[in-house]
Amino acid sequence: MIPSEKLLRYLEDLAKEEHPEVNGKEYSQSQVIMAERLVRDVKKAIGIASQKPKLSRRRSFIVILEELFYNVPKYPDDLTLDGIHRRASQRFEYMNRDVKSFTTPAEVHPKDPCTYYEDNAHAKARYRSALQHLVLESQRYFQVPEAETSLKVLFEDVKLC
Repeated sequence: MIPSEKLLRYLEDLAKEEHPEVNGKEYSQSQVIMAERLVRDVKKAIGIASQKPKLSRRRSFIVILEELFYNVPKYPDDLTLDGIHRRASQRFEYMNRDVKSFTTPAEVHPKDPCTYYEDNAHAKARYRSALQHLVLESQRYFQVPEAETSLKVLFEDVKLC
């Protein structure tokens, strides 16, 4: 019997491929995504699913920031990461414990990442990687469809700059 986590990881990797193939048979990406959802739903139905999705602290903060401020050109001046941290803790289980790396919302998820990371290609690559993970699994993490769409557009922009 295959452990459900191993099966989910395999399906996630398959979903990243342009033409997923298993044992010589080709599947569409939508079929792979549907299989992924089915495995998650079965895990939940039999009670072995984690109540909260696991995410890195940065990715969870990005989800919350995007849901709250996807249609705002600038973060409010009084916004701190403490409130974002509380909201993220309620929805996600953190995979890492590092709290010190980010001090402001703009460091976690800048409103204009192309300008923000203009002189720091390494940091931009890490940011792009975080966005890519969220875009690939957006239906799992986002509760606000507009924020999900906004993040996908932002990710495409970041890939080009």
